Amino acid sequence: MFDDPFRSSFARLVTPLGQFLVSRDVTPSSISWTGFAIAVAGAAAIGANHGYVGLALWLVSRVADGLDGVVARLGGRHSAFGGYLDITLDMAAYSLMVVAFAYVHPAPAVLWPAILAGYVLAITTTLALSSAAERLARTVAAGDRSFQFTRGLAEAGETTVVYALWVVFPSHVALVGWLWAGLLLATAIQRSCLAWRLLPRHHGH
Repeated sequence: MFDDPFRSSFARLVTPLGQFLVSRDVTPSSISWTGFAIAVAGAAAIGANHGYVGLALWLVSRVADGLDGVVARLGGRHSAFGGYLDITLDMAAYSLMVVAFAYVHPAPAVLWPAILAGYVLAITTTLALSSAAERLARTVAAGDRSFQFTRGLAEAGETTVVYALWVVFPSHVALVGWLWAGLLLATAIQRSCLAWRLLPRHHGH
């Protein structure tokens, strides 16, 4: 819900760092991989029951996740593969964190596959709508990202908020988790309704 305004503020904030990295010939892909490695370390810390360490590492990884795009734009290295790599590593990182939390809190057994299924639905509807819109030369979301990410109730910012709540309030993991699963489903439905409204459903239209 608040990803777009945060992205613009974040980009302005880290532009000096981005310019420094560009001057040192640091590639966007290397930043993406570094961010993913930090996220893996964060998931491992969560799984080892070091919640606050894991959360801190996760937050650092999210900084890297935003920084790679800034460096790509500043250095003129924005590429289709870079966008592909970014979203692939993002989803891997999000899922690893869920697996780590599931390991530490196994009691709500059905919750964790429900959340992972929600991730699949949320990202599938996003990418499918983006691909269909691109084929039709239509714009469904503003911005300069590799894919057209339409706004939804469950986005990257909300994901981090949920992970933080799980760490800070471990006794409410199930409650927060089911609310999160509901938001993921609502986001998939929201984007499906948008696709129904914006994309042609008959040949020749």
